[in-house]
Amino acid sequence: MNINQEIRRIVEYQNTRLPKHDRKSKEFLERLINEIIDSYKNKTYNFRKLKSFSIKQGTKKRRIKMFERFTTEEILCIFLKRELDRTFHIKYPNRNAFMRSTFDIVSSLKNMNDFVIFKFDFLDFFNSISSEFVLKKYIEDKIGDREFLELLNEFVSKTKYAYAGLNTSNIICEIVAKEFDNRLWIKLAGKGVIFYKRYIDDGLIIFNRFIEEEECKEIINKVIEEIFYSSQSLSIKQCRTKLNEEKLNYIARRNLDNNEKKFNFLGYEFAFYKSSSGDSGDGKLKIKYGITTDKIKKYNKRINSIVKAYVEKSISEELLRHQIKAFSHRTVYMVNHYKSVIWKSKGFISNYCELRDRTDNLTGETENFLKESIIRSFSNNGINPPYFIRCQNELRDQSIYSLYNNLKNNKTLLFVEKIGINFNTLKKMCMQVEIDTNNKTYDDLVREYLIKVKVGH
Repeated sequence: MNINQEIRRIVEYQNTRLPKHDRKSKEFLERLINEIIDSYKNKTYNFRKLKSFSIKQGTKKRRIKMFERFTTEEILCIFLKRELDRTFHIKYPNRNAFMRSTFDIVSSLKNMNDFVIFKFDFLDFFNSISSEFVLKKYIEDKIGDREFLELLNEFVSKTKYAYAGLNTSNIICEIVAKEFDNRLWIKLAGKGVIFYKRYIDDGLIIFNRFIEEEECKEIINKVIEEIFYSSQSLSIKQCRTKLNEEKLNYIARRNLDNNEKKFNFLGYEFAFYKSSSGDSGDGKLKIKYGITTDKIKKYNKRINSIVKAYVEKSISEELLRHQIKAFSHRTVYMVNHYKSVIWKSKGFISNYCELRDRTDNLTGETENFLKESIIRSFSNNGINPPYFIRCQNELRDQSIYSLYNNLKNNKTLLFVEKIGINFNTLKKMCMQVEIDTNNKTYDDLVREYLIKVKVGH
């Protein structure tokens, strides 16, 4: 284990992640790297030096713990995460790939004679996982490097839990969660499972036959007990993992009627009902797709904040236009990270791309949001829509500022010079929102523009 070389790579990589104007000089980095190496060798670091924060997400507050940037503790934490990644070869879940397969299977359910959907969620997942417990039960015997194992033992003995915010938390949680997945598959054998996905702390099981809700809960609780707890008398911290009873969702086909039954998964909403007498396809199963009420509230709040800033004269009409256009489009750009290039896709259109081919089967709340939210934000703020918003009902859904139109047609702002928005056009866009373009590269302007229009970079 060449930890000196790894420390150097991590510090240099972390520096490339900073905005260009915040990046450290080579001289500063060299001093910092030597200080961290000395701190590691002399054991002057302290993994108890965690900073606690509360982040507000909608109506909820999320507790996180982190080390200060560019400290020995943070760099060693990243090092531990990388070494665990190399040892366990964990593939982290991809939300879009998960949802693609989820939509495929859910769409096929209307042709099945019987099925059961069971959605579950772990309560405060990261903060419930004892990193000490996971190390002893699932990691220790797979580590061959004694120096690395000593450092990892020291780390978990001081931090105790896989707190949200720590670089190591994702890998530690995924190691034990993979054990949970494997054991759950064994327990569900012979029960008619045709689909099982878990995205961090959210799980979805679909059966092709009937199974009682209580049996589903009993199976999962039994697996939680076997994986996250120990019957042996251990002197280390145990996990506190359990189901979030408020987020359990059970839908059985045989219980459906003309009242909608819904479940949410990763921000999407799925609604099931049987068509009532007089509808086309009388008595057949119908499925509607959308986004959750919480996410709609989140995006409505974001739109209203943009319009409110205009009403209060904090932003110009031209900046308002650019911000609404950016909000209602998918934004794609590239960023350089260390020795590689990463493509990024942001925005509502990108986050809910699976609805694109299902605009004829949207839930009422979602369709109303897509068609009316931007127009409604102006009336909510007591003003008429500006000139660039098409208000006529027959034209509204065709506007380049319409979420509905842009979702349906996958409208994209492509900030890649050779195949998308060129340098001259980008300069004009920047000047329209009062960004100085002198002596700046294409990437500089992309970053400044995306920050100004509230996409972020």
